[in-house]
Amino acid sequence: MPNLVLSLLLYPGLALVFVLALVFGWLTEGRVRFGWLRRAAWGSSDGLLNLASILLAALTLVLLPWPLHPAASWAWVGNPAALWAALEGAFLLPLLAGFLAPVPLRERGAGREAQMSVAGRCVVWLAIGIALWAGAGWAARALPGRALAALAGLLALPAAIGADPFGAERSLNAAGAEEGLDEATASLVRFARTARGAALLATLIVASLPLAFLQPWVALLLIAGLFVLVALLLNRIAGALPRLTLPAALRWCWWRALPLAVVGLVYLMLV
Repeated sequence: MPNLVLSLLLYPGLALVFVLALVFGWLTEGRVRFGWLRRAAWGSSDGLLNLASILLAALTLVLLPWPLHPAASWAWVGNPAALWAALEGAFLLPLLAGFLAPVPLRERGAGREAQMSVAGRCVVWLAIGIALWAGAGWAARALPGRALAALAGLLALPAAIGADPFGAERSLNAAGAEEGLDEATASLVRFARTARGAALLATLIVASLPLAFLQPWVALLLIAGLFVLVALLLNRIAGALPRLTLPAALRWCWWRALPLAVVGLVYLMLV
C-alpha cells in the first residue's frame, strides 16, 4: 500500500504530471501557467471537470510500466483497458462542459477540438497498442514495424493534443474553446489541456522504448530526452505551419498518419 500511495502522489503520478505539464508548456508555448492556482478557478463545472482531467492524466502515468515504478507489481499497471479508460477520460471529460455551454462559439470550438483530438488519438492508440500489446518483441526484424507505428503516433500527436496548427479556430473569437470563461478558469482549462497532452506524449514514449533492456536510470534519461525533443519539435511545427481547417486536420490523421500505423501493424503480423 505505501508503494501504491507513493506512485499515485509522487512518481509516476500526480507530482510527475505537474512537472511534465510545466516543462511541456514552457517548451511548446514559452510560458508556464499559474493563474489556475487561484481558488476561483475550481468552483465551476469547468473547473471541476478539468481538475478531474488532471487527476486522470496522473493516473494514466501510474498505469504505465515506468522504470523504477514503486508499484510495478500492481495488477493494473500495463492493463490496456485501465490505461485506455484513464487517458480517454482525461480528454473527454472537459469536453462535456463545452458541449453543454450556452455560448454557441464555445460549443463550436469544443466540437472542433473533439473531432480532431479523437481522430489523432485513434492513431496514437494504434501506435501504443502495437508497441505494448502486439507481442512483436524487439528482434531486429520487428524494428521496422515498430518504427512505423511510432512515427505514425508522432505524426498524429499534434492533432490528438490540440497543438498548433491543430489548435482552436480563433477567426470568430479570440478565446476559442474558452469563450465565456473567466481568466482563472480559462487558465485551468489550458493547463489541463497541457497536462493531458504531456501525459499522452509520455505514454507514447514509454510504450515505444525497449525499457526492459535498459538500465532504469538510462531509460529515464532517454524518456526525458525524447520528451524534450518532441516538445521542441512541436514548438517548431507551431511556428512553421498555418492553422488547419477541420477537414484538412482530419485528412492529416486519416491519410498521412494512419496508413503508416497500418503498414507497421501488417508488417509485424507478417514477420
